[in-house]
Amino acid sequence: MLKLILAGGITGVLCLSISLPVHSQIEARTTQFFEADHSEISPLELRQFAQILQQFQEIDYRTQRKMAMTIKKGGLSYERFMEIGQSQNNYNYATGLQASSEELEKFQKTISEVEEIVVNTEQKKERVIQSQGLEIKRFRQIETIISQDRKLQKKVQQMVGN
Repeated sequence: MLKLILAGGITGVLCLSISLPVHSQIEARTTQFFEADHSEISPLELRQFAQILQQFQEIDYRTQRKMAMTIKKGGLSYERFMEIGQSQNNYNYATGLQASSEELEKFQKTISEVEEIVVNTEQKKERVIQSQGLEIKRFRQIETIISQDRKLQKKVQQMVGN
């Protein structure tokens, strides 16, 4: 099931980087509560957060390239890979998509490699957060606070350079 979900989600990863507001909105839904005494962000934390986002951009760029190369190396075109992934993810077998057993085998092998890339990417991002002196929990709290404050979003975007 995870493979099917990832296959559908690869489109977003390969086609675009998630912008701060969208990414923050997603995280805000998953992090509903945070401690009241941590509702303020210090200038240092804001700089750390912006530096982390800059590093995330580079990690995401490298991840996108690595995924694209993995798909190509797997023997399917990007378009065909996505067609197969989306049909399996949506259980949309009625669309007439026919995949040969060879294509399905290539898809399964490739999606396994893509999953590994995703796991490695998340681990790299966690290390980046910690290397900037923040705990992952605090990073998510800051992300939630910023997602709810347009002024902070603009300030962070200026700091990141977007």
